[in-house]
Parts: sequence; structure tokens; C-alpha cells
Amino acid sequence: MAIPHLVAHRGFMDQYPENTLIGIETAFQCGGCYVEFDVQCTADGKFVVFHDTELERTTGVSGNVFEMTQKELKKIRAHEPNRFSLAFFNQRIPTLEEVVRLLQHYPKVTAFIEIKEESLQQFGIKNIMPALLKQLEIIHQQCVIISFDAAAINYVKDHSDFQAGWVLNNYDDETFSKANQLKPEYLIINHRKIPTNEAPWQGEWHWMIYDVTDPELAIHYASHNIPLIETRDICSMLEHPVLALNTCQHDL
Repeated sequence: MAIPHLVAHRGFMDQYPENTLIGIETAFQCGGCYVEFDVQCTADGKFVVFHDTELERTTGVSGNVFEMTQKELKKIRAHEPNRFSLAFFNQRIPTLEEVVRLLQHYPKVTAFIEIKEESLQQFGIKNIMPALLKQLEIIHQQCVIISFDAAAINYVKDHSDFQAGWVLNNYDDETFSKANQLKPEYLIINHRKIPTNEAPWQGEWHWMIYDVTDPELAIHYASHNIPLIETRDICSMLEHPVLALNTCQHDL
């Protein structure tokens, strides 16, 4: 039986605010070996771990990431008040530097780090990517840099030896042709876009799909040559006796 590896989507976001230090570390503490999180660029050219460009959904306050400095954003709580009320009121928007430090304490973890398309469009690939690669160099062996933006993946392949993953909008012949040109180490897609009961395109890449919360469905996809399953509910999924066989014991 093929046993998939689970990837914590924005940390253990089912039970904790997404892209927060507590949500990411909890995913590791329950045995997660892989994590995915999002990176946006701030007005002063620095990086925060955050999904949206607008602050409202996850912070409860108005504002735009691109119009604020990292120092200003660091003061804002990322506690998802609509979901969790005040339960995680002490959680703030993490800087990328803080999450890098956390990953250094968990060297067995592989991080899929998504540089958001909106930041690339706002500031330009040539302004974003060199700074991102430099900041991640210290955890080089733990990183896969991912993006929906094919040009960003091309930049990673041309200017570094970081592993890269292309997140797909579509599953069609044009995308398949582009994937063969890019040659990323990973292809990533919403599981609903892959034809049912069909093994995905073969190539020199590994597949990762999102967002699966059913353990049996994860096992089903693993049998169709999809080794990585991204889930918002990693700790609950790892309670399944089969999925629990692929956990990491972290020595702290």
C-alpha cells in the first residue's frame, strides 16, 4: 500500500489561525513532516507570512499588506477573530525570519514556501526573488519554493539550486506542455481538478494535491501516484493508523 505524506496547509489551520507560529509549530508537534505557508512582500521590501493582500479576513482590521511596513504589520494580531474570537489573541502576523528560525528547530521538516502572485505583480520578480532566495538560504535543504507564477519558478530554476514547485490553475494540455518546459520538482493542484480515478501526468516531478481532509481519500490518491497530500487538518488526519506510519519524531 502506498502511504501518502501529509503537508500542513498554512499550518494546522483547521484548529489554529492560518499561517501563524502556533499553527505551524503545532503541525510539527503532532508529527507533521511537511508544511506549506504563504509569503507576501511589504511596503519596505521585507517578507511576512500571510495569505491575503487585505488584512480584514484574518486580523479583523482594515489595511493592505503592500501599503504597510514589516514593522507595522508585526504589531497586528492574526488571530482570525471571526473563527476563533479571542482564543488566539496573542498571535501576530509572523515575519518570514521568525518562521525560518522555527524551521531551524525542526530540521526534519520540509517547507513548501509559496511566494504569492500578488506580491510578484506588485513589486516585480527581479525585486522579490533575489531577496527571498537570500533569506531562505540558511534553511536551503528544507525548502521548496512554490508559486502559481511560472516566471517565478523559472527564476528559481535559473538562479539557484533550490527545489521548486509550480501550483497549477488548470489541468490541460497547455499546462502539461508548460510543465515539461519548466521542469519543476513538484506540481501542485487542487485535487478536484484531476480526473477521478486517473493517475496524473507522468514526468520528472512529484505531485502534491490540496485540500484533502478525508484519510481514505488521501490513501486513494497515494495509490494513484500522488505522494503528497496537503490538508488543513493534519493532526486529525495523522490519527488514522495508516497515515500515522508517515510521521516525524522531532528531537527538541
